[in-house]
Formats: sequence, structure tokens, C-alpha cells
Amino acid sequence: MKIKLLFSIPIYISICSSTYAQSSVTLWGFLGTGIAYTNNAGKGGSTFQMAGSHAVPFWAISGREELDTDTTAVFHVSQYVAVSNGASSPLESYVGLESNRVGTVTLGSMYDLLADLVPFTSERYTSFLATHPGNLDRTLGTWLNNLIKYKSPVFGGALQFGAQYGFGQQDSTTNTGRTVGVEASFTNGPFQSVLVWESVNGVPYAPYTKLGVSELYGINFSANPSRTVSQNQNTTTLGVLYASDTFQVMGNYSYTRLTAAGQSETAQSIDVGGYKYITKQTRIGGGYSYTKLDTYKWNQFHAHLDYALSKRTSLYVLGVVQLAGSGQLAVLPNQAPASTSRQLELEVGMTHLF
Repeated sequence: MKIKLLFSIPIYISICSSTYAQSSVTLWGFLGTGIAYTNNAGKGGSTFQMAGSHAVPFWAISGREELDTDTTAVFHVSQYVAVSNGASSPLESYVGLESNRVGTVTLGSMYDLLADLVPFTSERYTSFLATHPGNLDRTLGTWLNNLIKYKSPVFGGALQFGAQYGFGQQDSTTNTGRTVGVEASFTNGPFQSVLVWESVNGVPYAPYTKLGVSELYGINFSANPSRTVSQNQNTTTLGVLYASDTFQVMGNYSYTRLTAAGQSETAQSIDVGGYKYITKQTRIGGGYSYTKLDTYKWNQFHAHLDYALSKRTSLYVLGVVQLAGSGQLAVLPNQAPASTSRQLELEVGMTHLF
């Protein structure tokens, strides 16, 4: 449930008339955590831990002010919340203008255009643990600082365009170089598709801890596993889905050109999956993804079961298995590289939407 505050602000105009701008501020979010079992963790042992892997828990404050019959000012501030220990960190924060005729422009720290692929990836409905290895194609949903983003109106009820430009910033945790991107999306009844091209320069990246590979870009990371490189990512991604009231099937393909330390690599991922409501309260789903980076490869399988106690509160069970190639170490998000090329995580927990 969202908490909404509504109020009217008088605006006085020079011709001695007055008008009222309808405004609202909404507090909302998503919280969740569970108990997770992971095998081959660290040096070969298994671990139990409290984790919230089904989706990203956060709280947000969003606001709107109607400036006239067509234009609305908007703002949004959100924080990631680790329910297990109460820690928080920034997610999105932006201000902007929405127009039914012209489109929407926002400025701030925001999810990039590739985040629009999230509904087209099967991982979204299972766990962010099922993210394509290393999130090289950024389809997990990743934000960028100092970003300007534009979304057009929807033309003919079906076609929409988007664009972004971001300024690099020294010592930025997201990108020290510039970013540009464009997208087009199409909707026709139950069928949806989106095509995104995006380039991000200067991404701080640790290949060993993110991918479990000891060598990349001609650099051996074995002696210094935590070493990072400044990585440029150039990604083209196509996503498609078919949705009904009770089920959805989706898929996407991404091609990413990576450069760092004067070397280039190519990563490709394909992802297929779906979900189905077997009752009004129970949803099952899962998917499969295959990723190839140079000579490295990963196969990943995942599945989930959700049971809704109410419209806002659910229980879940999920599982993710990653099978990395020979000579690699499996790595699931927010985990240290496994002791072998295979890793399994099982989790049971609870989520609450407010």
C-alpha cells in the first residue's frame, strides 16, 4: 500500500487570477529477506545466511506537481535496504518534467535504458542471483550517476522511443566516462518487444570477483583477485515477451563489446523463461541463460515458487544453479567466487510491498 499526501498549492499570476496545482507525495517500497543455503562457498564449505535475493528491497519517495493541463514536475528518491542488518545505500534520485505531448525528461542518478530489459529477462521473477554472469550486459537493472534520460510519448498506442546521455565523473562508482544510449519499444496486445543500444565508458570492474576468471584483457588476476579495471561496455540487446492474465513467456539476446587495458573482448547472452499462475495465489516460474565471453562460458538454471498471503505479502522458495566452464569458478551475485565451477543457492523467505 502506498501512503499518499495530497494538497493544493496556490500560484498567483500577474493578471490577478489564481490557479491551483494538484500535487502528491508518495512513500512506497518493497522489502524482503530469507534464509539462503549456498554450496561450494569460499574454500569449499557450505553456508547458511540471511539474504534477500528474490528482488531488490528498497524504499522510495516520489512526488508530482501538475504545472498545467499537459505538464507535470516529478521527483524521486530511493534507497536500497538490507533488511537483515538495516544497512542502506543510494538507488535512484532524480527530478524531471513529464508532458503528454512532448515526452518525459529526467536528470539525476537513474537506472539506464538497459534496465528496460528487466521485464524481458526470466531472472527478474526468480532472483537477482540469476543475473547473467557478471551483469556485463547490464540487464539486471543498473543505475548511472549524472544521467539525462528522455522517453517519448507512446505513438499510436504502440511505439515509444528513448535516449540517454551521461557525464563521466572522476572517482565515480558507476562510470568515470560518458554514456550514451537509444531505445525503441513496441507493444501490440499481449506482445511486447524492446531494442536497446547503450555505451558506457569507465565502469570500475573486478573480473575475478565478478566472473570467477583468472585472466582477462591479457591481465592475470590470480595474484591480486580484487584488482579492478576501467572497462568500456557497448551493448546491443533485444527483448521480447508474450503476456496474458495468468502466464508470461520472455526472452532476450545481448551482444556486448568490452574494452579495457587496450584489449577487447566480446560477451553474448541468451535468456529464455516464463512464469504461470497455477492458482490466484500461487505462481511458478523459471528460466535458463547461456553466456559466452571469449573462451569462457556459463550455463545457468533457476526456478521459483511464490505464494501470496495477501495482495502485499508473499512467501517464496527459489533456487539458482550456475555451471561455469572448465578452469573457471562459479560466482553468484553478492557471493565470493565458489571453490569449483559449480554453485547452487536455495532460499526461502518473505516479501512485503507497501
